[in-house]
Amino acid sequence: MSLKLHLKPHEKIIIGGAVMQCGNRPIEFTVENNVPILRQKDIMTEAGATSPARRVYFVLQLMYIDSGANDSNYHEVFRELEREITAAVPSSQRFFDEISGEVAAGRFYQALKTAQALMAYENQLLAHVGDTSPPLLPAGN
Repeated sequence: MSLKLHLKPHEKIIIGGAVMQCGNRPIEFTVENNVPILRQKDIMTEAGATSPARRVYFVLQLMYIDSGANDSNYHEVFRELEREITAAVPSSQRFFDEISGEVAAGRFYQALKTAQALMAYENQLLAHVGDTSPPLLPAGN
């Protein structure tokens, strides 16, 4: 199944491990085979992996782009991050259960989407760190 892509001027994209950048004009092209593709908005640099959930996303991105190269190293790092995060935030286990299922099935792009949900969850938790204000309604109401 082919995939039609439209790139904005200067937009970056990774196709099969190659980083490409659009020139000064928008372009449209079609990818005719099954190959890992990440648009600029979904690409995370190593420097951007600044939190535990973002590091999970970065490792999954490497798994997706490398298509199996260094696979055991990535899986080892992923499992270590899972252990650390779920020990600190047990409620995050549901995200790891879903991600692990997607990775086991070789659906790395879907795993990345779940990792994005994990990052949003992390942001929600961090937004309430240090929040000592009392609840609006007392418990039991």
